[in-house]
Amino acid sequence: MGDAFRPGHRLQHEVRRVAAKRLDDAIGYLDSVLGAGGSDVDLEMVVHEVRKRCKASRGLARLVKPALGDDFGTFDRTVRDAADQLSTLRDAHAVLATLDALLATSPHDAVLQAMCERQAATSSDASRAGTSDSDDRIATARALLADARAMSQQWKIPRGFYTPEAGILAAYRQGRSALRRVRSDPTDRRLHEWRKSVKYLWYQIQLVHDAAPSVLDPLVDRLDHLAEALGDDHDLTVLVEVLDAHDDRDAPPGQVEHVRELARQRQEALRERALRSGATIYAEPDHAFAHRISRYWRLAVDLGPELDTGGLAVLAAPADGPDRTLVERERRYLVDAAPEQAREAPASELRQGYLAADQHRSIRVRDAGRDGCTLTIKAGDGAERTELEWPIDRREFDAAWPHTDGHRIEKTRRRIPYGQHVIELDVFGGDLDGLVVAEVEFSSTDAMTAFEPPDWFGPEVTDDGRYTNASLALYGRPDGR
Repeated sequence: MGDAFRPGHRLQHEVRRVAAKRLDDAIGYLDSVLGAGGSDVDLEMVVHEVRKRCKASRGLARLVKPALGDDFGTFDRTVRDAADQLSTLRDAHAVLATLDALLATSPHDAVLQAMCERQAATSSDASRAGTSDSDDRIATARALLADARAMSQQWKIPRGFYTPEAGILAAYRQGRSALRRVRSDPTDRRLHEWRKSVKYLWYQIQLVHDAAPSVLDPLVDRLDHLAEALGDDHDLTVLVEVLDAHDDRDAPPGQVEHVRELARQRQEALRERALRSGATIYAEPDHAFAHRISRYWRLAVDLGPELDTGGLAVLAAPADGPDRTLVERERRYLVDAAPEQAREAPASELRQGYLAADQHRSIRVRDAGRDGCTLTIKAGDGAERTELEWPIDRREFDAAWPHTDGHRIEKTRRRIPYGQHVIELDVFGGDLDGLVVAEVEFSSTDAMTAFEPPDWFGPEVTDDGRYTNASLALYGRPDGR
């Protein structure tokens, strides 16, 4: 769940981080086509991956829609328009993929096999016809996604879980209502509307999955399987629509009718399974479901992440959880005078103390107020360092804090949007009063190298170990500053 929010971290930061990652990934796929001039690139795969990330980004926006106001509509339309630029590059292939999947359920059907062969030729012709102007559409999609990314980095998300709870409530309620309509009259259109609701709820539960993996992992899987079944149902609907519009006089008599009947039979089986699965997923009243997810989140913030409960054996063995190692890419600058924009940015009061530290590694605890407490290990020097971080509860922080006496710092942090980046401006207090340091984190080495600092930044001190937080806590302010 690499795109999941991290309990204990500032929600606004998490939303912006995930939005940037998803849209950067989509832009990167498009750049691979534009940079290669369309050669040696699987265009169908690229279109699929980009459209998938567009849908996930729209699901993220729906999760925090209550906080976005009119910005939601602008963002949603921009991402949707970007995906629409690519839709014609996949339509013929999608029909062929559906026929191939249908053939897998009836592998000895000679009539269906013949239809698949005919559609393969049609898809090949469509690909050649669409290649000539694909670069223009891809370039347009890229520009739209770049605009959407910039928008997402300006989103203002209130503290607490109230905004995501409202977003989850809306998605779950929409899915329950859509399921009721399908039960009363299972039309193709109503199945498609239910599918979209299920998909958005799937995206949203993935985002908050880390609050309670023991409960939410199975739910994510069930939603995924339901969305896949409803997606296959929709693909079969599209196939039937194509067959209904078929006007190929060269087709053998009865071929179209035969394949249409197979498609409808397959839909009946899919819908029976989907309705049963949906009954379980949407069994709760909508407010009860949303409140339950919200409660999981608050427990994770207050008590820390879930721990294995397999008896004494699990305490004696290392955890089998995911690799938590992260690479922190960060550049630091001294600041003499920050602009008015920086002074108006929202502020967070931080206090952090070091349990152990030397020139190359450190272990610290941080209290970020309502954003929660963390335990962090850092190792290495310069712009790229290893960073491992865990949320801890308040009791754990209070137990560790006395052991940091004499190795502490306090600062006010302001987060300032700057192009595709966020500047973290730290104004130090206590013994370091008057010191101001700007930090910028990056998702890649290329982005870090290409970064152009604003004019109000002072000298860069990324490679000056005296200006790491650990060094400031241990040795104080460097001479002459």
